[in-house]
Amino acid sequence: MNFRVCTNNAMNLIPLGTVVHCVDGIQIESDYQKIIIHENLTGTLFCLGSVSSRDNSELVSTHFDKVDNLSFQHIISKLEGRFILIFVGNDSLCIGSDQFGKLDIYYQHSKSAITLASNLELLPEDLAADGFNQVALAHMLTYYGYRPSKKETLYNSVKRLGVDECAYIMNGDKLTLKKRVFVAQKTQNYTDTSHDEYADIFLDHLKEVGSEDGNIIYLSSGWDSTSILAGLIHLFGNEKITGIIGKMKFSKRSGCCNQIEIDKAKKFADYYDIKLEVIDWDLTTKDESYFESLKDRMRKYQLYALTGYTHDKLAIKASDLAKKNETIFAGEISDGVHNMGFSQYTTIFHPSSGFREYSDKMASYLFGPTFLSLLLNGDYIKDPVYKLFKDRIGAVDFDEVAKTPNEIKLQLLTSMFLRNARLPLWSLDNEAIFTAKGRKYYTQEMQEKYLIDIAKNMNIDNIYANYLYLYNSFHWQGSSVLSVQTMSDYYALNSDMPFWSSDLQDFLSKMPEYWGRGLDLNPTKYPLKQMLKGGRIDYPYDYQDGNHSYTYDVDHSFSHAQEVYCYSALVEDFQNSVRHKPYHQILSKDYFDLDYIDGLIDEYISSPTDMTVANVTKMVPIIMLCYVGWYGKY
Repeated sequence: MNFRVCTNNAMNLIPLGTVVHCVDGIQIESDYQKIIIHENLTGTLFCLGSVSSRDNSELVSTHFDKVDNLSFQHIISKLEGRFILIFVGNDSLCIGSDQFGKLDIYYQHSKSAITLASNLELLPEDLAADGFNQVALAHMLTYYGYRPSKKETLYNSVKRLGVDECAYIMNGDKLTLKKRVFVAQKTQNYTDTSHDEYADIFLDHLKEVGSEDGNIIYLSSGWDSTSILAGLIHLFGNEKITGIIGKMKFSKRSGCCNQIEIDKAKKFADYYDIKLEVIDWDLTTKDESYFESLKDRMRKYQLYALTGYTHDKLAIKASDLAKKNETIFAGEISDGVHNMGFSQYTTIFHPSSGFREYSDKMASYLFGPTFLSLLLNGDYIKDPVYKLFKDRIGAVDFDEVAKTPNEIKLQLLTSMFLRNARLPLWSLDNEAIFTAKGRKYYTQEMQEKYLIDIAKNMNIDNIYANYLYLYNSFHWQGSSVLSVQTMSDYYALNSDMPFWSSDLQDFLSKMPEYWGRGLDLNPTKYPLKQMLKGGRIDYPYDYQDGNHSYTYDVDHSFSHAQEVYCYSALVEDFQNSVRHKPYHQILSKDYFDLDYIDGLIDEYISSPTDMTVANVTKMVPIIMLCYVGWYGKY
């Protein structure tokens, strides 16, 4: 979905699509249908995108006769969907995204014009004129997801609206931002009846967004996508369901590296008697024109992970299959919302899948309320789980625990959201691509923008609600998540992520530690698995026994990064993208150790197959930054 809002002075831009509104020097363009929510003498309130009410009642009650800051943000909080909400008054405009910020709003405020748009390509001014944002670059080069955090772009001249932020244009030339105050919900004591509540929320959402014309699932065979499959079968029957899965062939030497999940997905498809389409994610050959087109799309949305390719291929197939008004479903973000991202069976590799799952729970525990209490009272160092993880990680640096409660809470949030190795007190001194100044600058700037206010109000009673709120600015804004719906948009598909729905997020924000997030004996994703196991919907629970998904489940030395960046058909292109070290043009030597990065690049160009997996992994975001490229001279 594309849109652009611009003031008079920016109206010499190439037309985007339909002019959906034009009044008093402000023009709004979009290629998506405008839905008018409320209209009176003071102005028009409308949205672009997909929207429905949270409680299945009237969309917005008509008592909003006056739309001001409070009422505008209140309306956003009451709507469910993926949308941009706009109010145009006689001399002002308000604009904001849905409460999770699923759609980006980029904004550029120059001396001559104000422009807000859905992607970088729609902005009028030279993006690189004011230089490059070193904090955004630091984050995308070190944090999983390879994308700037929510408010940032790679360019100093362009920002994005943050979660719960709205932009106000007054008299066509003044831009101000206002943010809704976030109040974290407290953890509650869930009982057996809470499982019914979870199942009701899950199924109600599928019923509301599912389509009678048909539903297509990106079926990875794991708990998340197969739970969506089971729910849709329960609601719509198997004639309305199709699955799609990709066959990963990243190099000729390793062949298919996800045969485990393909075989399991086929078992589920046979059980439910649905059609399963298997497409190729084949990097043993390359299509030059396709990859050039893909890079253009990725660049304008700041997508710098290879999932842009895999999600695009899924969307192409979904577009072929969708004939009417089908809904495309994906199970992304379930790991984060249920278990802080620790539910992939990869925390500690072990022959026992049960122990691997429990090791994920131990990792979740280290960011839970019990361990926070230990940090606050100084007993954390004695904790056997923490000692186990520290001993396993080897000779690395850990920060000293801070002195005050607010500083300690800030340290835990920093470990969760600003460190690629997510272990409490893991030090950024371990990240060699930064200078000492760069480490300090990145940490302080990001803490100030995202974490300090949260830390002040966080405690052991509301810790999970704060995590889930911040996920919307970090991992769920990363390339590995956002590219699912971004690529679907390109092919005009209606897509949905059920685990990013308001009521489910509310439920899981209040879910207690003993529901699978701590050292209890309940499994990871406890309410989801209990729903599937308890008979509420038909589900072959035993199909999830055995290995998880990929070759590394049975060969722990296997690395996707190594196969793609050292052995695929794109290796020469990757090498050429970094050969002349173009990153020197945008990375400041004050913050980045360019000599260290150059050394890794030289090694990659001369002999990529001899590099260690650790060094290849460090190189991936730098390679992708240069391969996809940026706006400005390079």
